[in-house]
Amino acid sequence: MIKGPLGLYFGPPRGYPSGVKGIALDDRTTAFAFRGMLFLAMASMLAHSQRQERVFEFAPFLLAGFHLLTSLFLWKAANPKLNSQLAQSVAFLWDIGVVACVMYFSEGFDDELYGMFFLVIFMSALMTKVWHGFLVGAVASLLYAGMWSKGKVGAELPLTNLLLRFAFFQVIAFFTAVMAARVRARDERIQKLEMRLALQKLANGGWGIKLAEDVDPDVAKSVRAVNAVMDNLARALERVVAQNDELRSTANAALLQLAHEKERLEAEAPRPQTPAE
Repeated sequence: MIKGPLGLYFGPPRGYPSGVKGIALDDRTTAFAFRGMLFLAMASMLAHSQRQERVFEFAPFLLAGFHLLTSLFLWKAANPKLNSQLAQSVAFLWDIGVVACVMYFSEGFDDELYGMFFLVIFMSALMTKVWHGFLVGAVASLLYAGMWSKGKVGAELPLTNLLLRFAFFQVIAFFTAVMAARVRARDERIQKLEMRLALQKLANGGWGIKLAEDVDPDVAKSVRAVNAVMDNLARALERVVAQNDELRSTANAALLQLAHEKERLEAEAPRPQTPAE
């Protein structure tokens, strides 16, 4: 098995011949895969929407398709600025906004559904492990099923739509957990990179690290910050060495002056007379 990004494993099961190669998904491919799952969840809710059966609207289908196109663009685009923290935050807000709009076209303004939707997002973002998203989705589904059984939500909701909402909670919870894990993994990589670059610069005698043109903007910012800190430390050490040299020179001059003064005093001092004299 091959450990991929975000702690996920991809590849053949253990016991397969060593010549069989596994498939490891990179960070962008993983994000696109989960955005694809999000698109399927939205499309399923629209296809079984009671509101769409009464008054068909083509706009939500176009919005879901456009979201899939933007996900494809984020996957294939080679611009490193799209990997910045700001770009990823905007992309996540775009995901949530599209899902909220599709929910409105599919189910209308359902207070309980929207409340559960944002609660799942909030709880999943706080989880430290990706698989914790399954627990959040399961708890949300159980709570919603309990309210549905008592007639507090979706009184006339068909069983198919109810099951689709359960699947929707799972997809949203897991998607949010994955996006949050990407941010935490990115911060950890940047911290480790800062430490490694600092040690590498010390090993190079204080010289900075040359950046590649296609380096991640956040990584480049961290590298420049490390280089600036190391430059300041190098200048401080140079000043300390210069001050020590100056103090050493001053101390040597003072000792030399004291030696000359001692010789002069000894030369001017009268000789003690002996008893024979």
